[in-house]
Amino acid sequence: MTVTTRGGTNDSPDHLSPLVLRASDLRLADTVDLGFCPWGYAIVKQIKDGEVTLFRPYGTTADFSCTSGVICYTGIEDIRVSRDSERKFLVIERKDLK
Repeated sequence: MTVTTRGGTNDSPDHLSPLVLRASDLRLADTVDLGFCPWGYAIVKQIKDGEVTLFRPYGTTADFSCTSGVICYTGIEDIRVSRDSERKFLVIERKDLK
């Protein structure tokens, strides 16, 4: 499997240049930066019916002062983007699937 990071393969000199793509150019298993750090990364999960579905796991905590306890919330978020969208995504990692 070839892994591409930030625009080139690991062996190429341009592997640190950004790869900015429209939704129509995304591929399955691309890791994209959604622009809100530190948990703003998502993976292209599905491309179907004119939509790209991104999968983003998340975790957060809520500190309740009355109990002095910390409750951890975890989950996943599916983000759907039309393939016709003009929005651009920064591709952090691209894998060639077999």
